[in-house]
Amino acid sequence: TSPLVSFPRTRESMTGQEGSVDAVLILEKDTNGDVLTTWTYPGVDGDLEKVLTQRSNLALETIPVQFTYSKYKSHWLYTFTAVNPGLSAEEGVPPSALNKRVVAISICLVKNVFNPEKYAALLKLQADVYIASADPIRILKSTLSVFTRGGYDAGELGKFVDGDYDPRRAFLVTPLKDLIKMMGEEVVLIWMAMIMKKRVALYTDRLGLLLKVVRALPLLVWHRQNWNVLRPYTTLSDLEEADLKSAGIYCAGFTDPTVRSRDDLYDIFVDINARSITVADHAKDNFTLAPFHNDLATFLQTSAEDAEMGDQAIIKALALKTKDFIGKLETLRGDDEAGLTIETLQQRRLPANMIRFLYAVASAEGMAK
Repeated sequence: TSPLVSFPRTRESMTGQEGSVDAVLILEKDTNGDVLTTWTYPGVDGDLEKVLTQRSNLALETIPVQFTYSKYKSHWLYTFTAVNPGLSAEEGVPPSALNKRVVAISICLVKNVFNPEKYAALLKLQADVYIASADPIRILKSTLSVFTRGGYDAGELGKFVDGDYDPRRAFLVTPLKDLIKMMGEEVVLIWMAMIMKKRVALYTDRLGLLLKVVRALPLLVWHRQNWNVLRPYTTLSDLEEADLKSAGIYCAGFTDPTVRSRDDLYDIFVDINARSITVADHAKDNFTLAPFHNDLATFLQTSAEDAEMGDQAIIKALALKTKDFIGKLETLRGDDEAGLTIETLQQRRLPANMIRFLYAVASAEGMAK
């Protein structure tokens, strides 16, 4: 049987070669509190290295053992951080070959594709290998083995098989149902932001929850298949702010609560903890709800509450509604090859708020003049 949702190639689809080697780095924090890049293959530029260090969380006083991922410029950044078990007085901890001055490590992968589950598994294995050996050459060998042979066998520590991770499945990990239930009818504001290609900032102090929620947003505009707009975990460093401003359009996740006051960085602000959405003052004209939006909000909430409606069925139903909406927008353009104009919409005697919304969508879809 054919899948409910398909993965067409579009101009905005995720691109890149799944097996390519971009870069792998080892970061270490020592007993003095210094965080250093101790090995990298091949070399990376200084800005990228700084961003990886900031997102590793090695600078924290209490270092969490965790996997994180995000994006910087055109690079997907995957990081697994672990403490040195050799410093633990507990029984049963795995042996460590790391120097006693090493408090914790991060193994970082720089890739050009979105596949968090795949790289979480690979990095966890590589971290175990590095802790057991303190040998960066083994990290290089494992990386090249995955690239050339499709896997890596680390003996008792485990093995990684590239073919176990279908990149298409990475798009569907977070159920759209969960996002709709979390935000309620206000989820239509996120749909509006996504369809108009506006800037979305999301906040929660729980990093795992943040990563889960952010990756679901492109499901609202399935026809674009564009996960490149995501910045799942972002800090307010100068480098990362500059990257956001350069990108122009993004869905950026933050664990820093001060981002709420930075409405120069977003059009809508999603507070995941409070389950609320705030529209920035400068963007309110584009987010005035019309009956069409209210009907869509009701559809989304009703679908999410339907126990018999699976997640892929919701994605498909919303995609069809979106396709129908864009099709009607095309008819408003008529025979004007140059594109839809504000004047054309005004001639239809539509409400002013709907004209602004329709024109913004037409611009996002490349239909406007």
